Amino acid sequence: MCKVVSFGIFPVLVATVFSASAQDYDRYGHALVLDGQGWVYVDRNQRPVIRPYIFDNGPDYFEEGLARFVKDGKMGFHDETLNIVIPAQYDFVFPFKNGAAKAGTNCKRERSGEHTSVYCEKWESLGKPGK
Repeated sequence: MCKVVSFGIFPVLVATVFSASAQDYDRYGHALVLDGQGWVYVDRNQRPVIRPYIFDNGPDYFEEGLARFVKDGKMGFHDETLNIVIPAQYDFVFPFKNGAAKAGTNCKRERSGEHTSVYCEKWESLGKPGK
């Protein structure tokens, strides 16, 4: 679905949701599309499922079978089927490495050019669920 909006004197086509075609869906029935709020995984009925954490201009990478997601400004982890494994309750989380992830609360972000540093008042180590 698209709409035309004015940008100065130039009309601009803005996608509110890019429709996914059959080849865009993964083996679990999800596709990554761009809507008015950013990237989102949708199901075959175009219903939003989960918003990935954006890293390196795309959805977060899977590390040890888990990737980060964002909900209401907090971060958590989901698996490849988009099931939430660790709820979004942290201000920032690092990817899992050797079965653990670093999770921060009460964090501040500082931008420097195209990079952002994260400083948190409290860090904790999260164990991988089921381990």
